[in-house]
Amino acid sequence: MLRIFLSFLMIFLFAVSSYAEDVIVAKVNGTTFTQKDLEAEVDRLIPQMTFHRNVPPEKRKNYYGKALDELINRELQYRDAKAKDIKIEKEKIDAQLEKFKKRFKSEKEYQAALDKEKSTEEQVRARIEKELLAQAAYTRNVTEPAKMSEPALKEYYEKNAAKFKQPESAKLRIISTTDEKKAQDILAKIKQGDDFGELAYGLSEDSYRVKSGDVGYIHKGRMLPEIDAVGFKLKVGEVSDIIKAENNWFIIKVEDKKPEQQMTFEETKAKLQKELEAERANELKKKWLDDLRAKAKIEILLKTE
Repeated sequence: MLRIFLSFLMIFLFAVSSYAEDVIVAKVNGTTFTQKDLEAEVDRLIPQMTFHRNVPPEKRKNYYGKALDELINRELQYRDAKAKDIKIEKEKIDAQLEKFKKRFKSEKEYQAALDKEKSTEEQVRARIEKELLAQAAYTRNVTEPAKMSEPALKEYYEKNAAKFKQPESAKLRIISTTDEKKAQDILAKIKQGDDFGELAYGLSEDSYRVKSGDVGYIHKGRMLPEIDAVGFKLKVGEVSDIIKAENNWFIIKVEDKKPEQQMTFEETKAKLQKELEAERANELKKKWLDDLRAKAKIEILLKTE
């Protein structure tokens, strides 16, 4: 998050000067945010929300709502840190300031950017400290309480064991074509002993052709119903007759089967922890920010028309 914020500082220092700083777009408990703050935040968000970094001016307004929320939330997080007397060590601020300065080619370029912005290094330090405080408040109120112990994870796993069953699956090769006669000819070649994979590579008409028809393991119920019904009746090594599904003709070969199996706690623990902690973090974040917003005086002054 700090890396993203340091990028934000770079954007801010080099922001287009036409964004008048005296145009206030929002106030949070007396702290003002200008159009320049907003545009810099939009520039920070765009790479996270779209593949297109160059967004036309008329479409930038689509990001204003999200950008305002981010500015307001960070301010509220910072104020919460101050209210709870959270402190940031000077060494951490110094380290981040040095990282920021290294983004410039030289000390001269860095000073020129500060002069252009009519800013000082102390003001940059203050911005970095503010961001560190906001992040520290987030860690205390969201990240840390969202963490789940191994016993809690195991309890969830045991209560929801059915969620961690892997259904029956089959490893298939497949040949498909839109021509019934072609499918019949291919099936005849297979019955004569021609290699299924080679025929799939040379004659199949789907994207699995390049893998000699290998689609890997497929869980029961995940294939087209017509193929699913046949695939799980065949024995390993058997080849189907021609199957018609969605205006195509298919031939499948079952190469392996796996029965339904219960995943162990150890197999699921890492993924489960990540999912549950993310879910808890979202809930905690929403409640925390909702509470902070309810107690704050927030004014949105942005004209959208």
